[in-house]
Amino acid sequence: MHPLPPSIHKALRFSKIFLTVLSMLMASVCVVIILRTRSISKQYARLLLMVIFVATQLDVYTQLIFDPEYIFLPFVCVFRDAPLINIPLNAAWGFIIWESMVLMTPPAYGACFIHRHQLIVPADSFFKLPRFGSIACVFVIALPCLTYGYAYYV
Repeated sequence: MHPLPPSIHKALRFSKIFLTVLSMLMASVCVVIILRTRSISKQYARLLLMVIFVATQLDVYTQLIFDPEYIFLPFVCVFRDAPLINIPLNAAWGFIIWESMVLMTPPAYGACFIHRHQLIVPADSFFKLPRFGSIACVFVIALPCLTYGYAYYV
């Protein structure tokens, strides 16, 4: 594996910054749309904002801080190439944090699904959950997601 020429490295660096800024701008547009829409409830708007926050946070971390290079051999090998924000972080912990961030998207989408599902379920249905039941479902989804990154790499 040969190092990249400086011109390609600069082009990649510029594209990372440009795409990350573009991602943050698009997330801002989504936030404005969600906040100005009156046809959704405040609780569902908060859940949608949580999904946007998790996705944008993951994008910023991946592009600017972690900057992974993947080598798929018998096992996934990860090393940090040239992070733009150089936080002293080894590749293993960077991967654990990244994977934990990736796995926080299922609970966010699960919370949105459960909220919308509970709105359309009839009141006398077996699947109608109390508020505690909805929160418990999200925690049941989130608990393995929070521990998977560490358990996978260690």
